[in-house]
Amino acid sequence: MPYFGKYDTPEEILHDDTLDRAQKIELLEQWRDDKKAYMRASDEGMKGTDRTELLRHIKTALNALDASTTS
Repeated sequence: MPYFGKYDTPEEILHDDTLDRAQKIELLEQWRDDKKAYMRASDEGMKGTDRTELLRHIKTALNALDASTTS
C-alpha cells in the first residue's frame, strides 16, 4: 500500500506534482481495490468503519484523470 501514510485523500494524489499520470492511476486503483476488498470483508462480518465515501472519492479522482486525457 504505497499510498498508506502518505496520502489522506485521493485528491492529494491528484494534486501531487511529483507523480505522473500513470503513477496516479496506479495508486488510486490500488487504493480502490484495497477498499473494495475491505468492504467485502465487512460484508462477511468483519468489523471496521464504513469506507463507502472514500471509495466514491477514489472513483471521482480516477474519472478526473480519465477526463484529462480527453480534454
